[in-house]
Amino acid sequence: MSERELRAKPAWLEEVFPWPQHSVVVNGRAMAYVEAGPATGRPVLLLSGNPTWGFLYREFLGPLAAAGYRAIAPDWVGCGYSDHPRIDSALTLAHHIADLVSFVDQFGLYGFVVVGQDWGGPQGLGAALQRRERMAGLVLMSTWAFTGNVGRFHSSPRPWTTWHAPLIGQFFMSRLKVLSQHGPSTISRRGLSEVEGRAYHHVFDEPGSDHVVLTWPRTIPMREGDRGWDDMTQLQTRLPEIGAAPTLLLWATEDSVFGKSYADRLKELIPHAEGPFPLEGADHFIQDDRGPEVVARIVEFLDRTLGPSIHSAAGPARLPTRTAPTEGWTLRLQESPAIGLAAVRPDPLLVEQELDVRPEVAEAIEAAAGIRSGRRYWRSAHGHWSALELADLGRGRPSAATVYGLWERWEPRPPEEEIDEDLLDLSLWVAAVSPGIDPEDVRRVAARSGVEAG
Repeated sequence: MSERELRAKPAWLEEVFPWPQHSVVVNGRAMAYVEAGPATGRPVLLLSGNPTWGFLYREFLGPLAAAGYRAIAPDWVGCGYSDHPRIDSALTLAHHIADLVSFVDQFGLYGFVVVGQDWGGPQGLGAALQRRERMAGLVLMSTWAFTGNVGRFHSSPRPWTTWHAPLIGQFFMSRLKVLSQHGPSTISRRGLSEVEGRAYHHVFDEPGSDHVVLTWPRTIPMREGDRGWDDMTQLQTRLPEIGAAPTLLLWATEDSVFGKSYADRLKELIPHAEGPFPLEGADHFIQDDRGPEVVARIVEFLDRTLGPSIHSAAGPARLPTRTAPTEGWTLRLQESPAIGLAAVRPDPLLVEQELDVRPEVAEAIEAAAGIRSGRRYWRSAHGHWSALELADLGRGRPSAATVYGLWERWEPRPPEEEIDEDLLDLSLWVAAVSPGIDPEDVRRVAARSGVEAG
């Protein structure tokens, strides 16, 4: 398990959120988390959504720890103190699920409970079903895990669909930060203090750091073909795998985002669940408006159905294993891969926005790939499928390129060392087909960084 140093929390935040931040690297990105309670207690994963982070559960950590549970509040990649990628295709629903799967695997969590609100519901459920043998229970509140029910808020042009419309969304969400700097404090029924509001907003202060705040609403599947439709449909079809795991449903009576129809639909799909129980005087961020009452209800539910003690709170870590490269392998591009694209997660590994900064290189890649725009695929020496995507901006040659790894959709990606070796093989191919680049120079520079060709 690898960690990465995180930026220090400001002193003013320590007063309201004293738990130290830790991190673990999941799928190449740092995922921050805080935890409280005995290491041997039953793990309870406290999962937030848009545009919040672990701070949302500040009133949950203490009571859960006092009851003997190991409370863990991770920040989704793109949020809080985790890494903040600046590319849409690195922040898909499948990516978030795979990140949490990696988190569970690296800690070897066993008998864990998912507490999910907003995007913490479908993303937490997806990861829990990928590791169903390790999941013990669920608490779902103000969330969903299905298609076909589009509420008033999500279908309303003012403000929601307008806020994240193409180009307009970039202006509102990324430049004006209308959601990341105002969301939780605007709809709180209790009313947040100045410090609480600042705690939510400061993690998105850096320009461009709130990419996920825009990609999440664009991922909500409102019609077939939307970017989140296939993953949410798969999740819905897998809900019966929950089986008899104790499940609690809560909903806020004044939730302006996920109203009672969403809670009722979850009850239809998970019929053995307790609830849905209403909580009066709470809007979407139920943890802010009724935190002490909500956590007390959760502790009572867990004590009654599962308890804080388990035989083993953590088993052996489950990490991606290295595979040996194929001898005599050479990179061969092809028009389509020998795998179903619906079953994989395209993961952006290299993004070149100015491919034709060296026109002769862009033209050589076009000649070797046989296309100016579109995709070509190859299987690496380690057996991993990848894609080279070229874009034509009308300059007479490919002008931009993205290299994707194609991983099993909801699973962690291969070891980073293998990915580096595969990317070196691609770099050697680019050097070989391009004028003025010596493959041996590429090989020598990589070797100095500890990377050898696969």
